[in-house]
Amino acid sequence: MRTSIFLAVSVLALTACGDAPTDADADGDGTITQEEVEAAVADASIKPGQWENTVEFIDIEIDEESLPEEMRAFIGPALEGMKGQVNTMLTCVTPEQAAEPQAEMFAGNEDASCDYQKFTFSGGTIDMQMSCNDPGSGNATITNTGTYTDESYEMQMSIAMEGSEMGNMTITASNKGEFKGECTGEEIR
Repeated sequence: MRTSIFLAVSVLALTACGDAPTDADADGDGTITQEEVEAAVADASIKPGQWENTVEFIDIEIDEESLPEEMRAFIGPALEGMKGQVNTMLTCVTPEQAAEPQAEMFAGNEDASCDYQKFTFSGGTIDMQMSCNDPGSGNATITNTGTYTDESYEMQMSIAMEGSEMGNMTITASNKGEFKGECTGEEIR
């Protein structure tokens, strides 16, 4: 499972605003499907324009015993060097993108099979947990909790990975974003 994909999902997740129903398990069967998530975010909208998104890696814990011997010497130190790293980028959300935000941004890697344990996205609150299995890179449990308004968001993320080629690890990060105004052409699209 590529960590960057899940962090990118998290970065985009809270730029949406709206008051869609909070209980994604619409049929009450105890299982939240991708279709139910899509319905839950159907009324969400993204404010078009420039957004500043900041991700900080708070902690990265790795089980070095789960790493292949040849990878232990460089993976552990490389991940240790990511702790405390702050990445800020400007993105531009076009009016077309804003009109139809994609529920797939909550779906994880397209090759993975994901199940939602909970999904709340309403009234300024997001509380999501999903588990994914990717045949090529293992299992991951992703948790996002936070708050949002139409011009900002802030959340905490946790990604617990097992069975990946990089070994078992847990990544904790914070993510915040702020609407800055009109796009300037300097942003990532």
